[in-house]
Amino acid sequence: MENIFQHGVASGDPLQDRVILWTRLTVPNQDSMELTWEIATDSDFKHIVGSGKTTARAEDDSSARVDPSGLQAGTRYFYRFHALGQTSPTGRTKTLPPNSVTHLRFAQVSCAKFNAGFFNAYASIAKRDDLDFLLHLGDYIYEAANVPPAGQTPGADIGRPFEPLHECKTLEDYRTRYNQYHRDPDVQAMHASLPIIATVDDHEFADGAWRGGADEHKEDRDDPWSARVASALRARWEWLPVRRPDPNDHLRVYRTIRLGQLADLFLLNTRIHRDQPVPPPEMNDPNRTELGLAQREWLFDELDSCKARWRILGNPSVLGTTWKKDLPDSVKPALLKTKLINADGNGPDYDQWDGYPAERDMLFRHLRDHHERNVVVLSGDIHVCMALELRVDPFNLDEEPVAVEFINTSLTSQNFDDKMKWSPRTRSIPFEQELMQAFDHMKYVDLDSHGYNAVDVTPERVEVEWWLLETVLKRNDKASIGAAFKVENGKPRLIRVK
Repeated sequence: MENIFQHGVASGDPLQDRVILWTRLTVPNQDSMELTWEIATDSDFKHIVGSGKTTARAEDDSSARVDPSGLQAGTRYFYRFHALGQTSPTGRTKTLPPNSVTHLRFAQVSCAKFNAGFFNAYASIAKRDDLDFLLHLGDYIYEAANVPPAGQTPGADIGRPFEPLHECKTLEDYRTRYNQYHRDPDVQAMHASLPIIATVDDHEFADGAWRGGADEHKEDRDDPWSARVASALRARWEWLPVRRPDPNDHLRVYRTIRLGQLADLFLLNTRIHRDQPVPPPEMNDPNRTELGLAQREWLFDELDSCKARWRILGNPSVLGTTWKKDLPDSVKPALLKTKLINADGNGPDYDQWDGYPAERDMLFRHLRDHHERNVVVLSGDIHVCMALELRVDPFNLDEEPVAVEFINTSLTSQNFDDKMKWSPRTRSIPFEQELMQAFDHMKYVDLDSHGYNAVDVTPERVEVEWWLLETVLKRNDKASIGAAFKVENGKPRLIRVK
């Protein structure tokens, strides 16, 4: 019989005493089938602390999950599954830390476009032994067609076409796309090495997703938007080891992760609850929302009640501004190609937080007026490395920042040099320097590189390293630090350390 564990194993959404363990069976007719699982404190499974039975259900696309309890906080475990005389690969996971924790280190990633490159960052992360979990800020999959419509970037010519070739719209489409991702050896290696904590961006659904639709979604041609969102989230739940924050609300992704007394991590969903992105002047309507009223109320309440040293926002869309009046024409090509200003070059990119200025101002003023200055924003989506200081007035340098923002680049999705078709770290560098001159709150910019961030948290500071790859166009897991910045306790300003 062929290998029935073709998609490996995964773990995720850990708590202090439990963690979700996941696998999928590939069996004839994909019938429901029972399997056994075990979790141990050693990779040889001599010290098993939990075991039992579960079922890979046909109605769940033959995926299986367990949520073993009674585990110890901040402890590494090993797990595996058995069925039909076969044993899955061994996975390694870790529970959330105890309340007394004084040090955490985790990876920060987003934007894994299968047909744009190899997942070398996942391979690099899998080799590490110093990470507690992986924070995924969205675009775990891309729903796009292999030959996309105008306005979307084509893939690279490296022999990695999407499955299916067309854009994902139905439950079966999304299942097929997740299936393809989970057959990738680097995806499997990453999942087998550490637990994942994830939110969503637009490509889990459709490009430019909002509460009532998306850029390429046509109600008269496609399924109703509500049905498409439900299908996308169901496939995500089947294929990822994630919890539903509210079992009665399958649309809810936003939630709080308690990291002991060291930090609270607030995971946001800035896509499917927001108003439709619109250009000025409509975008300036004070009633428009990126978060949706329920999520905004939840976030403000959670920020106010937080007792931890650090408040960390897991934020899929860039929060800091990347537009201003009288922007020099010389920097516009970089901002246009990376979609950080509007397509006409004369206004903000209203698909980001720049397009919801009233609500962003409300958030910044809330941070300024209600909290100590220990707010760190971790963002993805824009395929660019950036470090920003966030102020109510971004251009008033005499004003104390309310937070700092660390933006990771993409895992594979195309960035400036890819779109301009020139060699990386050559002609982009002058644009980076001009951007930092034009925007004083930008302290670091890299428009070309792919990779991930390593976030290191202690009571005294949060330090972030940008780990950058040599290439994504062939398998190569070599990565090196491109830059590192920190923010100190009570001092919301960026300090470069590397």
